[in-house]
Parts: sequence; structure tokens; C-alpha cells
Amino acid sequence: MTRFHIISIFPEVVRTYIDASILGRAQENGLISVTYVNPRDFATDKHQKVDDRPYGGGPGMVMMAQPLLRALDKISKSIARKKNSKTKIIMFSPSGKQFTNPYAKNLVKKYTDVILICGRYEGIDARVKKIFKAEEISVGPFVLTGGEVPAMLVVDACARQIDGVLGKNESVEENRLASPEVYTRPEIYKWKGKRYQVPKVLLSGHAKNIEDWRTNKRKKASDI
Repeated sequence: MTRFHIISIFPEVVRTYIDASILGRAQENGLISVTYVNPRDFATDKHQKVDDRPYGGGPGMVMMAQPLLRALDKISKSIARKKNSKTKIIMFSPSGKQFTNPYAKNLVKKYTDVILICGRYEGIDARVKKIFKAEEISVGPFVLTGGEVPAMLVVDACARQIDGVLGKNESVEENRLASPEVYTRPEIYKWKGKRYQVPKVLLSGHAKNIEDWRTNKRKKASDI
């Protein structure tokens, strides 16, 4: 079982997605576990402040080191009590290492515990990365308002690599011959006076022709 530990000031955002559908069943079946830690619980002031102005000036606020370090310390101590545990700590950054399917597969193969730190505002105090040797990864060439969406993406992509999560290994799209263009019943669909029909090749039962059609569709999609 792979254990995910998510550090976020908005854990309910992540939990809503992670507890639904396939990922929810994966937790119920003991294939993955997901726990949440809110750094506000480790703030030292009555307002549970977790951000402050950046040194050197600049726009926005920066997440403070202390609440995050104390949250990481609590999680690390909990993991240390488990036998044969191996931990990976991840932060999200547009300039980080690109997250890919091979990365996800390697993550669940090598580590029992994955800690995901969800940043906010203008970023996280750099000492958090230095002290806990966290790795920065990017989920794409864009900037988001926080690390919650990337955390959901990482858990989802990693869970798919675990046997039993999808029921059958053939269900993993990257392991089977898929097409960016798929159809299901009915064979003919009418919409506002027009008829939309399933390509005849998919109804032919000719495996070789269907495979060639799907391969051609994938090539066209990759050229866009």
C-alpha cells in the first residue's frame, strides 16, 4: 500500500476529489491511504497565521517555514514508526522536474510514503526544501493558485499504477491501444437535424483495420 500525506491549508478541497469514485474505493480496499495535515494547526499565534511578507520586498506573501516544518516533522515521526518505510517529500513548482507517468510509476515502486506539500501565495520559504530535502516537481508549464490541484493529480496518476486500483491492468490507458476518438451506443445519434454515426470501421469487427484506424488517430492527435 502506498501512503500519501498531504500538507494543505485547504485539505477539504483535496479530500472531496480523493474520496470519490476509483480513488475512494482504492482507500476502502486498502490499496492506498491518504491523510491530511493542516499547517495552521502548527501556527504559534491565535490567528493561526502561516504566511508573511517576503524578505527583500516584492508582491504577495510567502508561506512561513515553521508551521510547515512542524507539520513535516509530525508526519516523519509517524512514518518512522512503520517498518521498512521509505519516504519521498514533494513540493510543487513551475520550475521543478516534470511529472510524468514514468515518474508516477517509479514513485509507487520505490516509496511507501509520499508527502505532498501544497504551497500557496508567492511560494514557500526555501528553508523548508533545504531542511527536509524535498524535491520540486511541475505538473505543467503553467502557474496555479496553489498546490492542491497538483496534489490531486499526483495521487490520481500514482494510484493508477497500483495493481487492483483499476480492477484490471488492461484498464490503464497507457498499457493498451487507445484512441483519442472513442464511441459508444447508439450507433447513430441525431442532434438538431443532423445525423452523427459511429465510423464504420469500428463496427466491422476487423481487428487489424480497427487497430490501424486507432493508430492513425493517435498519430494525428500527436501532430497537433
